[in-house]
Amino acid sequence: MRVWLLRTAAFLAGYALIDVVSRPPFAQETGLHEIWPSVGIAAMWLVAQRGAPVRWIDPAVLVVAAVGLNLVAGEPIAVAAACGLIVTVHLGVFLRLWPGARPGTGDGADHGLRRPADLWSLLMAAGTAAVAGVAVGVPALWLATGMFSGLQTVTLLICTTTGMLIYGACARHVGAALSSLRARHGSVTAGWRQALRATPGARICEYLTVIGCSVGAYVITLTASGVPMVFPLLVLSVWSSVRLSTTYVTLFSVASTLATGAFTLWDSGPFAAFADPQLQVLVSHIFATTAALVGLALALARDERLALTTELAEEKAQASRQARLMDAIVNSMADGLAVEDHNGRLIMHNPGVKAMLGRARTPDVDDASGYYGFRHLDGSPITDDEMPYRTIVKHGEADRAHSIDVLVSNPDLPQDRIVRLTGTRLTDPDGALHRTVVLIRDITAETRQRDELAGFAGVVAHDLLNPLTTVEGWTETVADTLAEIPDHPGLSIAHSGLARVGRAAARMRGLVNDLLAYTTTRDAAIAPVDVDLAGLAADVASARVDTALAAGTPVPVFTFGDLHPVHADPVLLRQLLDNLVSNAVKYTAQGVTPHITVTDVRRDDMVAVTIADNGIGIPAGQHDAVFDTFHRAHRGKGYAGTGLGLAICKRTVERHGGTITATDNPGGGTRFTFTLPAEPAAGDNPAAGTGHRDRPWPTGTPEPELAAV
Repeated sequence: MRVWLLRTAAFLAGYALIDVVSRPPFAQETGLHEIWPSVGIAAMWLVAQRGAPVRWIDPAVLVVAAVGLNLVAGEPIAVAAACGLIVTVHLGVFLRLWPGARPGTGDGADHGLRRPADLWSLLMAAGTAAVAGVAVGVPALWLATGMFSGLQTVTLLICTTTGMLIYGACARHVGAALSSLRARHGSVTAGWRQALRATPGARICEYLTVIGCSVGAYVITLTASGVPMVFPLLVLSVWSSVRLSTTYVTLFSVASTLATGAFTLWDSGPFAAFADPQLQVLVSHIFATTAALVGLALALARDERLALTTELAEEKAQASRQARLMDAIVNSMADGLAVEDHNGRLIMHNPGVKAMLGRARTPDVDDASGYYGFRHLDGSPITDDEMPYRTIVKHGEADRAHSIDVLVSNPDLPQDRIVRLTGTRLTDPDGALHRTVVLIRDITAETRQRDELAGFAGVVAHDLLNPLTTVEGWTETVADTLAEIPDHPGLSIAHSGLARVGRAAARMRGLVNDLLAYTTTRDAAIAPVDVDLAGLAADVASARVDTALAAGTPVPVFTFGDLHPVHADPVLLRQLLDNLVSNAVKYTAQGVTPHITVTDVRRDDMVAVTIADNGIGIPAGQHDAVFDTFHRAHRGKGYAGTGLGLAICKRTVERHGGTITATDNPGGGTRFTFTLPAEPAAGDNPAAGTGHRDRPWPTGTPEPELAAV
C-alpha cells in the first residue's frame, strides 16, 4: 500500500508541475483553463494506478487537484468546478473503454501495443472520451463564463484526444515493458542491464544517433523563426518506427509532444506564427497527433509482421519436425504401409511394402493383384474388385477398415507368404475422400499355427467320438441290465451314477460336434448356390417348434419378413441359422415364450439379415467378444454351451465375404445382423420386405395368414 501511495504522490506532483508550466499569460487568452496538456498526464496516472488496492483514492485526488489548482490560479469557483467536471468525464469514459481498447484480452492485464488494431482501438477510446468531455464541459464553461467559441470547442476536442492517446499509449506500452522486465529479471534495473548487455554495440550507436538527430532537429525547428518547416520532422518518426523498438517510438512521441507544446506555450517555434493562440494550440496538436500516429502505426505494423513471420517460421519448423518424425515412424515400421488413389494407383509406400511383398510397384502399374501375385488362401485368383481400395470406394464408409487375407507368390519372394491387407479411407482436409491407406501385415506364422491348432482339434475331436460312443453304449447296456435287477438299497445310487455319466457323455458329444463343425466351417470348401432364404428359415423354425413341443417347453413364436434369396452354401447357411435361432431360444428367461423375428434388407449385391429375440441379452462390453472361440457370456447361470456356436457363425459369414454383429434389441434381448451375397438375379427388389408370418404351427394346425410387420 505504501508503494501505491508514493506513486500517487509522484503522479500528483507531475500533474501539478505540468499545470504550472502550461499557464503562461497567453493560456488565459485561449480560454482552455488548464485542460491542456495535463489531461494526458492524468490519463497516464489513472491507467498506471488501475491495480491499486484502493482504486477510488487516485480519481478523488485527481479531481481535488484539478479543482484546487484552478482555484489557486485565480479561476472562479464555477470555472474550477467545470474544469473538474470535464476531467472527471474525460477520464471516466476513457478508463471505461480501456479494456475494450485491448483486443483479444478484456482482462485488464498489461499486454502492451502489439498491432495497429490496438492503436486504432486506443484512438477510438480517446476520441470517444474527448467527445463526451466536450459535450459536458463546453456547456458547463458557457454557463460559468457566458462565452462560447466553436474554435475553442474544436481545440479542446483535439487537445484532449491527443493527450489521452499519446500518454495513454505510453502508459500502456511502456508499463507492459517494465512489467515484463520485472517478471523476467526480478527488477526493472536488472532487466535493463541485461537488455543493454544483450544489445549489439552498433544497435546502441544507432539509438544514440537517432536521439541526437531528433534533439538537434527539434531544437533547430522549434526555435527558428520565419516560414514554418515543421513537417519534415515526420522523417524522424518514420526513421524511429522502421529501425527502433516500439517502446522507443512511444517515448519519442511523448517527448516530441511535450517539446512542441512547450515551445508553442512560450510563444516560440513555427506554430507561434499564427496570430490566434487557439490556432497555435490546435495546429501544434494536429502535428503531434499525426507524428505519433505515423510512428506508432508503422512500428506496430512492423511488429505484427515480424510476429506473424516468426509464428509462421515456428509452425513451418514444427511441421517439418513432425513430417520428419512421421517419415521416420513410417519407414521404421516392420509392416508395409501404402497409400493408393481411388483407381488403385500407388502414391507412396514405406520400405516395409517391399519386405512384405518382395517388390514395390511403380505408380504406372495398375494391376496390383497380378503384379504381386495375390491369390485367395484356397489358391483362387483375386479380382480387382476384391482389393481394399475397391471395397472402400464401393461401400463408401470412411470410418471402417476393410481387410482381406491373401496369398503372395512372385519370383522376388523366396517362398510364398500370407499377408493381411487392411484398407482405410484417407480423408483430405477439405473433406474429400480420394485415397486409401493400406496396411500390410505378415500373418504366415499366425495362420500356420492357427491351421495346425484347428486341424489338431478336428483330429482329436474325431478320434474322441469312438471312445465316447463306447462309453454311451456301455452306459445304456448297464442301465438296461440294472432295470432287470430287483430293488436293492444300492440300486438307486447306481442309477444316479449312470445318469451322471450319460449327461457328461452328452455334453462331451456336444463339444466334440461343435469342434468338428468349427473345423468344417473353417477348412471345408464352400459350394455357394442360390438359396431360398425364406424357405430355409421356415424349415429351421419348424424344427425348433417341433423340438419345443416334444420337450414340453414354451413354443417359440417366429415372425418373418419377405426374405430375399441369397447366394451361399446351403449346408453352412442352415447351420448358421440354426445356431442363431438355437441361441435365441436357449437364452430366454425361464417361463417366457421366445419371440424371434427374422427380417432382411438388400443393399446393392449384399443382403443384411437380422435375427432379433426377446431373451436375456448380452452383458455390456461383450458384444464383440461373444464371437471369440470358447467365449461364454453367461457362465454359471444355468445356460449350457461350449462357446463355439457364435464363433462358427462368424466363420461361416466371413467365408461368404460378409460380416456379423451383435447389438441390443431396443425391446429387450439381442439382435444379430449378418450379411451374405444376394442372389445374382435381375429384377430383385432391393428394398426390405414388409410381410410377416407368426409361428408356431403345431401338427394339424393351419399356418396363420400373412400380416403387415
